[in-house]
Amino acid sequence: MITDEAFRQAVKTAIAEHRKDRNIAFTWEGQTYWIKRRLSNGRNQFAKSSVNVQFYTEIARSSIAHTLTGLSPEIVYLDADCMVTRAAGENINHWMRRRDVSKEEKLEILIRTGQALGELHQAGMTHGRPALRDFLFNQGKVTLLDWENQPRSENIKKRKTLDYLLLLLSLFREPYARKDYVEALEKGYADKAGGETREWAQTFLRKHALIGHLAKALDVFHMKDVEAFSRLYRYLED
Repeated sequence: MITDEAFRQAVKTAIAEHRKDRNIAFTWEGQTYWIKRRLSNGRNQFAKSSVNVQFYTEIARSSIAHTLTGLSPEIVYLDADCMVTRAAGENINHWMRRRDVSKEEKLEILIRTGQALGELHQAGMTHGRPALRDFLFNQGKVTLLDWENQPRSENIKKRKTLDYLLLLLSLFREPYARKDYVEALEKGYADKAGGETREWAQTFLRKHALIGHLAKALDVFHMKDVEAFSRLYRYLED
């Protein structure tokens, strides 16, 4: 933890300048840091206690993930209203959209992203809502953010399956999604965690086949999320 009083004041100044923001970037002594505040993410209307639960859940789960795998950023400053971590690069969507990044480099980034989720699962943890925007990449290292989701099931097999499906789904939502990119993501995961989670995912989709058939039937309306699920269903159905 950073205990320097000047750092603490820099955190408070950044918050004062961005009072309405939940996530704030600031620079101190040449290093960029991110502040995450104890505020609602704005996507849902939470009671205050729910916001508190999310905040403290994220602190706990992020710390455990960092200790077990190093995938979560180290928390360098913490108080009752915010936590601070060092910046760890840009998210995967940023890298995949850059024209100056080669196809080979993009495939390697996706392989490393899949490996990161596999490493997490091998350590006995799950994320809960993994999406490409939650994975940061910098000089070969992947960092995973947003640990505020509590596990909804005691069944670790089910939690891994849902993590796997949600990560693939997040790729299928993107306009750059291609079969070789999806295969790279899967390959990275299998390198670290084996292929059984893919089999569990296929079984899960077969069990909920009606949803898949409905999504395919709705393809003609080009709704982004429905279309992405249809593509995922078709891909794993093969």
